[in-house]
Amino acid sequence: MFKSLRYWKIALACALLSHLLCVTGCGPALTSSEKLAEFEKAGPVTTRFHAGPYRVVPSDIVELHMPAILRVTCSYFPDSLQEAEPYLCRVSDAGTINLPIIGEVAVAGKRLAEIELLMVKAYYPKYVTTPPTVVCKIKEYEGENARVFTVMGLVKHSDAFPYPPNVQYNLIEALASAGGLDPVADPRYVKIHRKSANGEVISATFGVNNSSLAAAYNVVIKPGDVVYVDHTFHTRMNTFLSQVLRIGVGADMRYSGY
Repeated sequence: MFKSLRYWKIALACALLSHLLCVTGCGPALTSSEKLAEFEKAGPVTTRFHAGPYRVVPSDIVELHMPAILRVTCSYFPDSLQEAEPYLCRVSDAGTINLPIIGEVAVAGKRLAEIELLMVKAYYPKYVTTPPTVVCKIKEYEGENARVFTVMGLVKHSDAFPYPPNVQYNLIEALASAGGLDPVADPRYVKIHRKSANGEVISATFGVNNSSLAAAYNVVIKPGDVVYVDHTFHTRMNTFLSQVLRIGVGADMRYSGY
């Protein structure tokens, strides 16, 4: 009985899929070469980083509040050295800061809480007998603006991501920063929005299926870009089959069954 019910659901889904394919299109059209040339000339844009916990980028000035005792290595420490005081350091192009006694420590791409934990582990227990209290904040953002790109829609982790000045991302790398595409929806198209010099938003649509991956590697992401993976008929149908009929579709291709 359960087996026949399963086949009935699959048959119904296939019939519905065939009908909708005849009524609607399969997906958006890719951007023409003329529009693509205009799109490639636009950008980059720098915007203040607000979405999600801030991640440090090169040229930021980091302010560390930590006991002054961490700056010396003598055997006698007066009480005054137990008080916290600020220690300023700029993040280098290599993504590191220079700590007293410790030396170079990589911090680029890390959240402030991660840097605080990193500082504690660097000094304790090798240099101090008790874990020190360290508070980290950004004294000055890189150029008062953080270079970021944003990935939204059918990805695992929508967010804004730092764009360091010494790297260049392509479309595949940008999607990977967001954890990759939703494997159930299995999207085949991605739209990128960016601003031109006059403030106009220009958009372009690119394919990200198996036959388009090579081209997607050549799509350069610029600071300020918004990468949006929107629903199409294909993704909505995959989601419908997965959630309602419990049929594994898309890149996941698993059947939950009964």
